[in-house]
Amino acid sequence: MTDGDHCTDRKTSGSGVTVLHKPTRSYMIVCMANVSVADAAKQLGVGVPRIHQRIADGSLRAERIGSQWVVDERSLLRVAEHKAPGRPLSVRSAWAIVALAEGDRQALAQLAPAERARAKARLDNLLALVSKAPNTEADVRRIAAALRWLFRNRAKREMRKAANLDLPGLRSDTRWQSLINSAASGIGSSDVEGYLAAIDVKPLEQDFLLMPADTDANVVIHVLPTGQKTYPGSKLLLAADLADHCRPREELRATELLREAAEEHKAVRR
Repeated sequence: MTDGDHCTDRKTSGSGVTVLHKPTRSYMIVCMANVSVADAAKQLGVGVPRIHQRIADGSLRAERIGSQWVVDERSLLRVAEHKAPGRPLSVRSAWAIVALAEGDRQALAQLAPAERARAKARLDNLLALVSKAPNTEADVRRIAAALRWLFRNRAKREMRKAANLDLPGLRSDTRWQSLINSAASGIGSSDVEGYLAAIDVKPLEQDFLLMPADTDANVVIHVLPTGQKTYPGSKLLLAADLADHCRPREELRATELLREAAEEHKAVRR
């Protein structure tokens, strides 16, 4: 984990794309490992043969250790959340929460009163989850899961692999609407992640020979809905981006960012 002073610095890259810089200090260690096939079946409420089917078709990542299969817990978490009851929010509803958190009056004016009321209730409920600092791994996972559920449909998430030598050029490409970097997340990484208009995805993939990837991906593209702008300075949106990784450090940092967003939101409402 990164150890450093809490300070925020917004900078603009040479490409003119806004990026966030925020070193962070974390105090909780959260672990995520592998689980047995039997435990995976229990968590999903299915039989062991169904887990083996999912391993075979690739919808669950697993590895064989000796004569036994063990399932990647992060992969299991994604499947469990997609099976959870209730529909994730629509694109419009997800971005309404972000617009409200960022005080975007222009975007809010385009919503019906009922939509604004629902966005407010959802934002208040989300921020209430961090009214107290999380004390356990379960608290962190619960908050990260709430972020994923609320914002799952904000943008289509595409995983790609680029040659390592191409990453600096890819990062500086002007077609990105906004970017996240290691200083933004507080987690050191050379990976490239950002928001891109749908019309720019194919050209970018062709220019940098981006290939579909999963566990070895080093590029994450959030494909923006048509006409949707980004909020480069949004701690709430950054928290959602980090929670999507389903990794311990990212989930913990997402929780920290959400707490900071809650404090800022409380100060504005006073």
